[in-house]
Amino acid sequence: MTRISVDDLKETPQRRENIAFNEVLPIDEAVKPVVGELLLSLAAGGVKLTGNVKSLLKLQCQTCLRPYFYALSVDLDEYFVPRLGAMAEFEMGAPRDKELLKDDFYDSIPEDGFIDISDVVYQAVTLASPVFSRCGDECPGPPKPEGPCGSSVSGSGSEESQDQKPIDPRWKNLKTLFPNQE
Repeated sequence: MTRISVDDLKETPQRRENIAFNEVLPIDEAVKPVVGELLLSLAAGGVKLTGNVKSLLKLQCQTCLRPYFYALSVDLDEYFVPRLGAMAEFEMGAPRDKELLKDDFYDSIPEDGFIDISDVVYQAVTLASPVFSRCGDECPGPPKPEGPCGSSVSGSGSEESQDQKPIDPRWKNLKTLFPNQE
């Protein structure tokens, strides 16, 4: 777990710190550790974390159900500001309702003054992981259903068997209303 103190960051000569991130995070699909280069620097009114992390995920295609590997690369751009309560912001003249802009999304610096880099990277990797995973354009599609002998059913045989299926007796009367329709 990588934690950086904001007070220690203020004491560095350039007020920035390069972080070579290399950790095994609790992500079930991750085959390799999450690695990357991050830069933590003091910015106007807070701390900025930027960089890129990469990992290799082993996913299961949700179409053909085969496993495949997915190279994940995530760009980080997080901004941390000192914590102000909602009441303090209101007392400073902040409007109760306002439209959020890009610069309005930030995290608060925890009260102990330590920023948990591992948690920020974990959240970014989890959010960047694919929700619907597909192995690629050459995906063979869903597995074919197996016949009674264990062999897969061919496409033409399944169409013929659908025509020969008996009609449910509850729906049989509808066929008499539309005799020319299949």
